[in-house]
Amino acid sequence: MGQGQLSSRDVEIIQPRHQSQTLTEAFGKTTENSWEMYQSSQTASPSTTNTVWLRLEEEHQSAMLRGHLIGLGSDQSLLCALPTHTTWQQFKPGMTCRGHTLIEGETYQFETTIKEVLLKQGALLLNSPKKITRRAPRIHPRVPVNISGTIRPTNHNGDVLAVLPTTLIDLCTMGCQLVTSEITWPSLATLTVILTCRLPELNHTSKFHGRIEWIDPTPELQMGIQFQFTSASDVACRDLERWFGSQQAKLINTVA
Repeated sequence: MGQGQLSSRDVEIIQPRHQSQTLTEAFGKTTENSWEMYQSSQTASPSTTNTVWLRLEEEHQSAMLRGHLIGLGSDQSLLCALPTHTTWQQFKPGMTCRGHTLIEGETYQFETTIKEVLLKQGALLLNSPKKITRRAPRIHPRVPVNISGTIRPTNHNGDVLAVLPTTLIDLCTMGCQLVTSEITWPSLATLTVILTCRLPELNHTSKFHGRIEWIDPTPELQMGIQFQFTSASDVACRDLERWFGSQQAKLINTVA
């Protein structure tokens, strides 16, 4: 089967999930709906489809995008519709793909590879994941905070795609956790972001360059960001170390 060729015999349509479903049930549920439902689902709103956040990574490029899980192939491969303005040249069979989705308040994740790029249907066909798990908690000392700021997602050319309000909910010298609006985040962006905020007790705004390390599709989009400093003398690095050093009494071990 070539690129962009998929018939109704090859896929079953997945109905929008209900709160009582587990992720396995959501992936495993098939119906006898027609192929036309697949085509119409590409224009459906995120609230009526099985939203999946995908991280696609290669040696020289990476991307984070919002997809919609709409069908299962006969071999349990996953059919994901992508935004209509997707640049398809960056996707190719064999590319590693990590998926994150929310079921009953818990984040589930899986890892797979792209099986086919379906240009005609505007979708990716992903190989059946070998394992689907809840996101493993990570323990790391950090300071709980409530700091307002802005986050700027970027494209592969380094251009800023949007300037979005965000709230940092905890912070350490290597990175932070933050929440932002799932609705306003670009449907396709790289993992590189620019974060600006004013740390408590400082009288100026600090600018951090970072990389999205994980995604948690809670009612708001929650992310783990790893900061990337050019050197130890980086102004933002010194700001963070100065502030963090004064907060040792507030350190906690919290689930990342």
